[in-house]
Amino acid sequence: MNQMSPRLARAIEAAKSWPEDRQNAAAEVLEEMEAFGQEPFQLTEEDRADLEQAMEEMRRGEYASDAEVEAMFRRHGL
Repeated sequence: MNQMSPRLARAIEAAKSWPEDRQNAAAEVLEEMEAFGQEPFQLTEEDRADLEQAMEEMRRGEYASDAEVEAMFRRHGL
């Protein structure tokens, strides 16, 4: 694919008006996506431990409530 999608073009155009810290956060996400597409993803030992903990919690039926999920999204501006 050599041409930017209209959706991405609109998002990039909108991002031009964002504060620098928000632009940098968006750039970091895109850079990580680019790196992910270039080489195999390698989990760190910390990543593996976090995933194992999450799987154990799931097996025990421990899930975040809707209110907890909504609060997390609000904290992160999502």
